[in-house]
Amino acid sequence: MDCKHNGNGRARSPGVSDRILKVLDQIESGVKDMQSGWNLPRECYVDQEFYDFEQEAIFMRSWLCLGRVDEIKNPGDFVRIDMGDEPLVMVRDQNMEIRVFSPICAHRGHLLCEGSGNTGRLFRCPFHAWAYGLDGHLIAAPSMNDTVGLKALKAEAHLPSHKVEIWNGFVFANLDPNAKPLTPTLHKLTKTLEPYHIDEMVSMPVAEIKGCDWNWKPQLENGIEPYHSAYLHGMLHDFAHVRLTSFVDYDEDDGAVYHPTGFYYPDAGFNPTGKALMPIIPTLGEKERNEVIFASIPPNLGFGAVPEGLFYYLVLPAGPGAINLRIGHLYPESSTKLPLFEHLYKIAQDGLVVFHNQDAASTASVQRGNRSRFRKPGRYSFQEESLLQFYQWLQKRYREYAQEARQEQPA
Repeated sequence: MDCKHNGNGRARSPGVSDRILKVLDQIESGVKDMQSGWNLPRECYVDQEFYDFEQEAIFMRSWLCLGRVDEIKNPGDFVRIDMGDEPLVMVRDQNMEIRVFSPICAHRGHLLCEGSGNTGRLFRCPFHAWAYGLDGHLIAAPSMNDTVGLKALKAEAHLPSHKVEIWNGFVFANLDPNAKPLTPTLHKLTKTLEPYHIDEMVSMPVAEIKGCDWNWKPQLENGIEPYHSAYLHGMLHDFAHVRLTSFVDYDEDDGAVYHPTGFYYPDAGFNPTGKALMPIIPTLGEKERNEVIFASIPPNLGFGAVPEGLFYYLVLPAGPGAINLRIGHLYPESSTKLPLFEHLYKIAQDGLVVFHNQDAASTASVQRGNRSRFRKPGRYSFQEESLLQFYQWLQKRYREYAQEARQEQPA
């Protein structure tokens, strides 16, 4: 579907301009508290220089979700995605370990693969047939012996490899070799989600939506901000009304922003019936059967945990005003074996498409409004506490990177 290094391996921009620092000052003033604060300046959504800064401050240093472990079940299975200008591939190696590489040939930089599938025992560059094992090491380089032998090439040529963590069946990678672990920052969310057993769920085929014409941040904002649900989604969302939302305390070391929204009746679902279509996850208690957990692990994973399963989306930035999306559903394995599963799953999918289309139209409109020179940051509703938390997550990382970059910048 279409919607219209420095020496340690970490990518580094030439510096942070005074203009960007001025925007950061405005952000910092706006994230102190709900009563006196305001949302992000327009530059954060439409400005090329700020987007370039953000790629270094956020995407080159944060844990990025690439998909699910069961998308790559067998040795050689791979999934390729682009995270901004960085092509990445997650692959299952011969020892069943999950690895993440930059799939760029060490010869001329040709991409080794596209899409998803099984590459067998190696990745072979279609340009000059250089080949790499599933561990990223060079194993063949035809017609190179007259200039530099294969033994010498093997010592210097390989696929850039990145840190990997698995959380609840989601595969995360970090392009910063000095990154701190992700899982400890998710301890509150992990505990909240324990009854769902998300790591044991089965992934449905991922839907790709390409070329959406809005910045990456509003996609996450819509997923965690309940204020709009009673107005934009109207009666469709009434069973999980904003007045039933509660917010979770956030501190600067948290790696997730999330909130539960209660149901007016148990076992509700985001489909035309308003009720769960699949069997209820048997390990859920009364509390979980009466709420949805809307969550984001910034910068690119958002999801909703409901009594029958989980829906999620991966946000892949493609410029200041463009993203690609990968959207998936998870269900307990027992649900997928129901005789009517495919039929019920289609209804569930169609129900979420309605919500997505409403959000997409609204987000595209917000993007157009943000382009106006007259757009100023607005104030928070008390129903937008999760937005403030997301902006605090961003501000901490913006400032940390800016301080480091300024220290390294020549006088």
